[in-house]
Amino acid sequence: MKFFISGETDGQLNDSYRIIRNEIEAQIKTLEGNDYGSEFIGIGIIPIIIDPKRGLFEQGFFKERILIKRKSKDTDIRLRTDFDNFYTASHDAKRLLLLENIIRSIEAIQKRSKGDFKGEKLINDILQLFDIKQETIDHLR
Repeated sequence: MKFFISGETDGQLNDSYRIIRNEIEAQIKTLEGNDYGSEFIGIGIIPIIIDPKRGLFEQGFFKERILIKRKSKDTDIRLRTDFDNFYTASHDAKRLLLLENIIRSIEAIQKRSKGDFKGEKLINDILQLFDIKQETIDHLR
């Protein structure tokens, strides 16, 4: 399974988000050889972290979506993370916020799964990879 992490982020966050995303994506890619079922061959996670004061959400931009492409066995998940929390957070806290978004995205895929996707196993592998407890992630919600 291939993992792709990008982002729809506010310009104020570009550098800090990119650095953290690259760190996380490099580590998550080490899981690509693991078996998470044959239902999906690619998971695309694109967190949305936009300053709500810009009014873009009200104009219909940056909507959350959970897109499951069954024919191509691919996903495109776009969930929001609170801008102010991310903007004011330390590097380590930003890292946790991004991981929380990734885990929420995998949970969303799992809920819509109609096959053998092993989302819980993937989440547990991510938690173990980053040495994080589920309670830490739950506290961020």
